[in-house]
Amino acid sequence: MKKEDLEKRIDELLVGVPSTNDYTYELFHGTLDILAILYGPSSPQLQKFIKEEEDIRKRYYDDPARSYRNNLCKGALANMKAALKGGLVESFQKTITGEVLTDFLQLAREVLQEEGDNSKNIASVLAASLFEDTIRRLAINNGIPHIARLQDVLIELKNKEILQGTQIGIANSYLNFRNNAMHAQWDKIERESIASVLGFVEQVLIRYFA
Repeated sequence: MKKEDLEKRIDELLVGVPSTNDYTYELFHGTLDILAILYGPSSPQLQKFIKEEEDIRKRYYDDPARSYRNNLCKGALANMKAALKGGLVESFQKTITGEVLTDFLQLAREVLQEEGDNSKNIASVLAASLFEDTIRRLAINNGIPHIARLQDVLIELKNKEILQGTQIGIANSYLNFRNNAMHAQWDKIERESIASVLGFVEQVLIRYFA
């Protein structure tokens, strides 16, 4: 869901009729949905919201409970709206994404250090997956919609001047590596090329996801 759509949905929830049970139900579940979209289903933000709502249900009944729940939801929605406008959500999401990809990068390097063709093959698949996921997440973070072919994603990143100069040529050169690894053509892959892909991904993470 785009940022503009989220802001529109938040506004719709905030201007509902607070005196009805239907509105309270829609407001609560709408707030849950938006929290999950922005911060993730296991995020501290979502868990804190659920805990506070549970406390209200334990302490209050009927109209007082509805009033407190509505206020809780409206407060969360207003905070998310401000975070969206201020760019805080995008910054948070980029940081989380960077941390996950960095962990994945470390795993790939550890596997690559192991001896034997099996470890090389596994490391190549990890590197190929990491390369593609990093490129696609970079596109998403910069407002580029889903594109099926990875090569076309790279073209869009070039056109928007997100990837520049030698980055474009290097990234394109890894497309064959990605295809060989994902199609189990491991005899065409050397350990040096795996290390090279991982090095490129690391530089992208440092520059765009830190």
